[in-house]
Amino acid sequence: MLETLKHKIITYVFKISNKPVLFHELLQANKLYNEGMHLDGKKLGFRLRIGRAYLVFVLLTHIFIIPAALIAHKVFAMVDCHVSILVAIFFTGMIFATFGMFREWLSDEIALNRITTAWKIHFPHFPYEEYGDKVDEIYNEAIVKDIQKKELQRYILDRLIEVD
Repeated sequence: MLETLKHKIITYVFKISNKPVLFHELLQANKLYNEGMHLDGKKLGFRLRIGRAYLVFVLLTHIFIIPAALIAHKVFAMVDCHVSILVAIFFTGMIFATFGMFREWLSDEIALNRITTAWKIHFPHFPYEEYGDKVDEIYNEAIVKDIQKKELQRYILDRLIEVD
């Protein structure tokens, strides 16, 4: 259920290109993703629709905010109004800070989705979960050896076959 909800959120929030990810861009994206870097959506063919992201975020946060507000209302009705104001300021700041984390999470999820989809096209016989790190190592070797783009795919596939 959570996976289908996540998929629906991602397809609603992002504009995804129909064009496949190029081999060289897949290798760069895989390298950056394995290093824990955030990826550029232009190379992987996606763009965040910020208005839709805010809408989804507001809906998701209100699932937690409304019950908490109903429970806390009686407590804050008896407390000094200054405490209520300070708590409101704190939680408002938390909501704005949480949106940044939500946006990063969305970006990481769509990047992994695009990488695995492109992986199935460029490396159909090598599952991403098993060979993602190995291809990253081979790609780093190719960069050090200054392998040209037109020879890169053959070099990586030959090295993958040698490793197995």
